[in-house]
Amino acid sequence: MKKYIISFVCFAFIGCNYNKIYENRESDKQDAQKVINKFYFLIQNKNNKEVFKLFSNRFFQEVGKERFERILDKTDNDFGKVKDYELIDSWTQITEGSNPISKYELSYLVTRDSTQTKEYFRLQKENNSIKIISYRLDFDIVPKK
Repeated sequence: MKKYIISFVCFAFIGCNYNKIYENRESDKQDAQKVINKFYFLIQNKNNKEVFKLFSNRFFQEVGKERFERILDKTDNDFGKVKDYELIDSWTQITEGSNPISKYELSYLVTRDSTQTKEYFRLQKENNSIKIISYRLDFDIVPKK
């Protein structure tokens, strides 16, 4: 009987997942910010080929590279070049253990030549590299005077 109990306890521990979750650590936020800083640097220099490398393939399955390039060009033409950007909100969640996953969400207020936009990024770690999986740009249709 003891053998069965010991065997059951061993299988119970083998089947469990052990994870440790960290939320909103400063170092994790800084890691994600490095990716976004590179994004804006490349956008300012119109280096779309390198910008695409910052995005997950998952993003391009939804949007497509050609369409995203048109979005970047239209944004640049309609609102002007990025002059400055400021982080206004962030959230990170890093799960370490048997089911690791790293998630990041950053929001920026971006000053462009003719207006300000709010830009939202969702990122996730893929193969030890943080990639953008979602990008959203909001703007006022009628600029404030």
